[in-house]
Amino acid sequence: MLFHTFLFVFLAEMADKTQLMIMALTNRYSVKTVIAGMILGVFAISGVSVLAGDLIGDLIPMRLIKLAASAMFLFFGLMNLRCSTEEEAGHHVALKIPVVSIAFTFVIAELGDKTQLATVALAADHMREHFPIFLGASLGLIMANILGIFAGKLIFSHLREDTVKVGSSFIFFLFGSLTLFEAVPGNNLIFIGYSTVLMVCAYAIYTFSRRHVGTRG
Repeated sequence: MLFHTFLFVFLAEMADKTQLMIMALTNRYSVKTVIAGMILGVFAISGVSVLAGDLIGDLIPMRLIKLAASAMFLFFGLMNLRCSTEEEAGHHVALKIPVVSIAFTFVIAELGDKTQLATVALAADHMREHFPIFLGASLGLIMANILGIFAGKLIFSHLREDTVKVGSSFIFFLFGSLTLFEAVPGNNLIFIGYSTVLMVCAYAIYTFSRRHVGTRG
């Protein structure tokens, strides 16, 4: 059951939104920090899925989960556009405890995702094999996301800094927007208004931060 769960979750996680999100985070934090936060999040979501996955939908409305995930995606997208000096970046990392932030974001992003639902289903069908399922799901998520982390680092190392910032922020904006509109369906007018506000905010943050760094330099 361990290998079956590992293979199933590993394949399901490839090119998943969570993997792409983790990949994009390598632009903002060190590889060690992202891996540590990801592993912490993996153990948390796998444990919840195996032990109490069937209760999540009853205790927390899926719409609320999607709204929280959308907010986290959009927040990271906007913050990723900020330009900072190395000193400010170090202070930011120390102050914000990024490992916990990454873990929390990972858990929120995985709630209701296909890999989390698959783990819940496997645990429900095999009541006496919770630990192998937990271990298999955890290893599958960890391996898939480690591949994403190093792939992201490799890709970003061959691109200009501005391109990396905009590209990784686009990933956050894309999944944040898709998740938001899954939770709050709207008409085309709302979509146009939302997109306009998002782009204006992103441009303002990026422009202001570049000017701020320029004056500091």
